[in-house]
Amino acid sequence: MTELSRFFYYKPVELKKILIGFSDLKEIMEAPKDAFLNLGIAGKALDGFLENRNNFFPAIPALGQAEKAAGILQTQEEIKIVTILDPDYPSALKNIYDPPPIIFYKGDLSCLGGATLAVIGSRKITEYGYRVCEALVSDLCKKFIIVSGLAYGVDGLSHEITVKNFGKTIGVLGSGLDEASIYPKSNINLANKILECGGLLLSEVPPGVGPQKFHFPMRNRIIAGISQGILIVEGGRKSGTLITARLGLDSGVDIFAVPGSIFSPSSEGVNFLIKCGAHPVVEAKDIFEFYGVEAEMKKDYLPKNEKEKNILEFLSDGERHVNEIVQEIGEGIMEIMEILTDLEMSEAIKNLGNGKFVKK
Repeated sequence: MTELSRFFYYKPVELKKILIGFSDLKEIMEAPKDAFLNLGIAGKALDGFLENRNNFFPAIPALGQAEKAAGILQTQEEIKIVTILDPDYPSALKNIYDPPPIIFYKGDLSCLGGATLAVIGSRKITEYGYRVCEALVSDLCKKFIIVSGLAYGVDGLSHEITVKNFGKTIGVLGSGLDEASIYPKSNINLANKILECGGLLLSEVPPGVGPQKFHFPMRNRIIAGISQGILIVEGGRKSGTLITARLGLDSGVDIFAVPGSIFSPSSEGVNFLIKCGAHPVVEAKDIFEFYGVEAEMKKDYLPKNEKEKNILEFLSDGERHVNEIVQEIGEGIMEIMEILTDLEMSEAIKNLGNGKFVKK
């Protein structure tokens, strides 16, 4: 199935016709061109497949052996296949436009049967986007399986926060699932962590095929198709994030968006979605209430004294350097650092590094 997919994965309608029109892989590998033409399949993809199929399997005595030969790479890296004709094919994907006839996956396919929420956004994540993800996903992953695209920015961060909180997450890739093809390379370790936490990696791109520009819009329709809702954290007016949101709307998926500054290009897309009717989200509770989900939300930290109270109020307006805090509170650096350490251990504030802190 791998080599068949290699030639037809970007033509899902024709690939589905092949799966339905032939009884097994052996018949596909031996059928004359006319048999394909009679199914309405023609063009460069078919010509390439017919010219090369004998190079894949010089002799095919039985279906089982052919599938075994086709799956050498999958077996080596524990990549499995599910087709649209299989009973465990994700039911939600069958209802989208051009459902992928063949899906490659690693991990626990049963994740697709849980409550799924996609969290997507800009690849060039801002500090605001980072803080939003940290605040929302750390709570959302306790009740939802987080879906994203294992890309730079919001996608990768959403996966990271989920595994850090021991949640399950699904990564949908725009490349093959083998380590040589995974994109971006910097997220290979993250992909492995997803699997270690009982998550799932999906792609309709066969193993051995690296990322191509046209793969990502294809990937986005899968993200939308397997998600109950889509949360957009950041995204410009012409970003792929909005493409996913539109695909979700076409599939009847609930769209949520985090409002941002009207002066920030990174928030133009999400603010536009809210104007068009997306549900605005400022805390995880907004999504929990929308779905009627009961969740234990983190209680606000109660300061133990006036100095803690003043520091928390000062940090409420955004990140501050320790020198600014010292100047505002009017205490010595050692005493301020001691208070900040206590607040950090109580998870009331976050240490951003380089002497900067912010209220959680």
